Amino acid sequence: MGTFQQFLEHQKISPALLLRRSAQLEAQTSEDRVLERKRSTRRRDKEPQQKSYAELGLGKPRSGRGLSAQQLAAAREDKPLSPRVRAKLVRAVNALLAKSGAAAVDARALFGDVAARVGPTAKKTAS
Repeated sequence: MGTFQQFLEHQKISPALLLRRSAQLEAQTSEDRVLERKRSTRRRDKEPQQKSYAELGLGKPRSGRGLSAQQLAAAREDKPLSPRVRAKLVRAVNALLAKSGAAAVDARALFGDVAARVGPTAKKTAS
């Protein structure tokens, strides 16, 4: 049994509840759609391209995609996960812990020594 699975059992968090909470947290709102449109406009216009998103007050919109059952199953089996999936898991678990009045946890407490999945670092050049 993996570290993440033990944590879920100790805190009495069901996988179905975790998936549902993640979907709620990651769901796009109208503000997120407005942010996406503004960021898209900034990329197309020549003048604002010199400024960063932070300077223009454009935060990151939510992805609109919660955790999938396969991602949660991989986490419960202590398989390497991408940093984005790990962040979604941490957000969902912390939201559930905050609701129950417990203290927030970090990724190290959830996943232990399981490393994050690393993709290819460099593209192969065409010969």
